[in-house]
Amino acid sequence: MRVKRFTGDSVGDTMSKIKRDLGSEAVILQTRQIKEGGFLGFFARTKVEITAAIEEKAIDTTISSDKISKPINSDRIKKAYEAYREKEKEYAGEKDTKDRLLEDSESEIKQIHSMLKEIKGQITKMEDQQGNAPKPFDRWVSFLTERGISFDMAKELTVFLENEIPEEQWNNSAVVFERLRTQIANLCSYTDTIRPRRSKALVVALVGPTGVGKTTTIGKLAAGFSIIERRKVALVTADTYRVAAVEQLKTFGEIIGVPVEVVMTPEGLKEAIDRHSDKELVFIDTAGRSPHHDLHMSELEAFIDTAQPDLTMLVMSATTNLSDQIMVYERFKRLSTHLILTKLDESYCLGSILDLLVKTNLPIAYITDGQNVPDDIGAATPEKLAKCILGEVSECMTR
Repeated sequence: MRVKRFTGDSVGDTMSKIKRDLGSEAVILQTRQIKEGGFLGFFARTKVEITAAIEEKAIDTTISSDKISKPINSDRIKKAYEAYREKEKEYAGEKDTKDRLLEDSESEIKQIHSMLKEIKGQITKMEDQQGNAPKPFDRWVSFLTERGISFDMAKELTVFLENEIPEEQWNNSAVVFERLRTQIANLCSYTDTIRPRRSKALVVALVGPTGVGKTTTIGKLAAGFSIIERRKVALVTADTYRVAAVEQLKTFGEIIGVPVEVVMTPEGLKEAIDRHSDKELVFIDTAGRSPHHDLHMSELEAFIDTAQPDLTMLVMSATTNLSDQIMVYERFKRLSTHLILTKLDESYCLGSILDLLVKTNLPIAYITDGQNVPDDIGAATPEKLAKCILGEVSECMTR
């Protein structure tokens, strides 16, 4: 018994192959369509596959006129079919393995296609962004982003420069830089500082995340107003989580002749403020709070809501990346009226200041650039901020 599979482009083409090979007495066991060729399942062509069988002795293509064809024996068909089924099982096992390999390969190809599509999208986006920036100002876009300014903000600034500067001066770096500084200063114009009053104590609280320098900053402010401006100042600390911070503030108060009180509760804070109602300024130092810690934030809110300070200044470090700065701002903004930026001396790229000030709606009051008290602090002005953002470090803290 011979069992054999034949393939062709059509049924007729395949049947012709069977007749040529096995003769007209071959038994057809199965007919189906298959995929052939291609690469990993792609670009394959549809073929017809016919499985046929015949007894070896039955192959006789020369039949004399005196011979009579015998009817096909059903036992032969049964044996042929059983032989076919054995071959089919063997073939199916091979096919399952191939199908699994094919599925794995197709999955990998889909992943690659997805990655390529994403990369292509990113490239297109970058090309679109770069295409929107004036070509003569491409180098200024690079300069601004290297300073830490976001690409979108840098692009907006260059579009402004193109519209404001005559085309014949586009390559004049001095003209472009001066106009750029002026525009950045305009964007940083929302500034406001502490202005004490003699009729009633002005209460100023400092809040913010841990490690931004609140205690050092409050010391600089207290020393500046007490020693330099001869104002009557009191310090109150609610930062009982750090013993060192309390002791630091007490020692500092003794040195500059300013009373320091330590409070444990919101009610205690309110009482301390009332005791110093004869002062011109009362500064409140609070514990650093993680914006992710809801319980600690609730405790801080209780202190501020009870004390009702006139100004609540959110202290943020210039070394923090922009996305984290925005997140901190969003968490503290309900309590805050002003911004203070610290540690400008510890960051090489201060461009994120511009994005921060544009994205928030709080005035910036002070900037600090060192640990020296009371020297390393200055009132924020549009001109200073613009110099810091553009990297004119030697001038940005000039007082």
